[in-house]
Amino acid sequence: MKNNILKITLSLALVAILGASCKKETAAPSESAQLSLNGAQATIPVNGTEAGSFTNSAAVPSASGWGTIAYNLTENLIDSDDPEALFSQNFNGNISPATGFFLSYTDLPSVANVADVTLANVSTGLTAATTLGNNTATVVGWYNYNTTTRTIAAVASRYIIIANASTVAAATKVLVVQLDSIVGTGTGPYNTAVAFHTKRLK
Repeated sequence: MKNNILKITLSLALVAILGASCKKETAAPSESAQLSLNGAQATIPVNGTEAGSFTNSAAVPSASGWGTIAYNLTENLIDSDDPEALFSQNFNGNISPATGFFLSYTDLPSVANVADVTLANVSTGLTAATTLGNNTATVVGWYNYNTTTRTIAAVASRYIIIANASTVAAATKVLVVQLDSIVGTGTGPYNTAVAFHTKRLK
């Protein structure tokens, strides 16, 4: 009798251990693991290209009224803690480098899409700039503003390079940005929608 009771007790203990083991194997990943996975999925890999965009609104459509959108191009999201580019001025249409980064631009008439830009394309012939916005007869920008229709169009085949060094050769991170569109709407509040594509070369 005692032997039977002992056998039953051992059997129940074994079942409990196996059950706990199965639960551990099928348990959902921890929150930190999920965050790490999500972060990895968001990062643009070297030679990868992603579409980026943001919207904003302003009570007063002045240059200062739009404020500044801090954007992490690599993670493809608005990020005031670790930005790589800043969008400011009218309709947030000006692009500038964040602290620790440098901005330059190049025109590549034979390259219609940023996805086709190569490291060789941007290794020479770049022009440094502090910001690019409205393109005029006297100021180089990355969009054209039509004063009649009040519409904004990207300058074709003009590419913005954001790098963490003053030269592409010295940089460990090189990002190329092509403006897609800037659409302003509303009469108060005023709205803007900025869209672009980013390719990471380093």
